[in-house]
Amino acid sequence: MLEYTAMATSTVSAKVPQKLREQLEEIAKAERRTTSNVIQLAIEDFVRQYNEIHPQFRADILEAREAVKRGEVEPYEYG
Repeated sequence: MLEYTAMATSTVSAKVPQKLREQLEEIAKAERRTTSNVIQLAIEDFVRQYNEIHPQFRADILEAREAVKRGEVEPYEYG
């Protein structure tokens, strides 16, 4: 698991819908954390998932496309 808490920090600004901000604040209150900390945890989780899942997902798609080109897989047709 990646650990970012001991690293130097920097500020990131992002616009989010008001409802999302309210939900983040509710989570922070329930978890007895700052909203900033909840956002940091969410971003860390996203980056971890992206780095773990995305490469394999992309590799699977490329492999399936090559199989279709070789005629080994019937492509799915919409409609």
